Amino acid sequence: MRNTGTRASRDVKVTVEGLDDAGGRIAATELYPTPQDIPPGGATSFVARLPGDPAIHTFHVEAVGR
Repeated sequence: MRNTGTRASRDVKVTVEGLDDAGGRIAATELYPTPQDIPPGGATSFVARLPGDPAIHTFHVEAVGR
């Protein structure tokens, strides 16, 4: 993810949900990308692992930080 703000981001928590075709949550995970201090214009990456459930048709990803 990329920090498009004007200040460094910290304490970033990412939530990833696997959704069925009706938008219902089948699986979810929370994670904390590394590095946590993301400077303005900087980026970090993360890997989210969810079960290989064939009912998962789409994902919802949300990142919240300070």
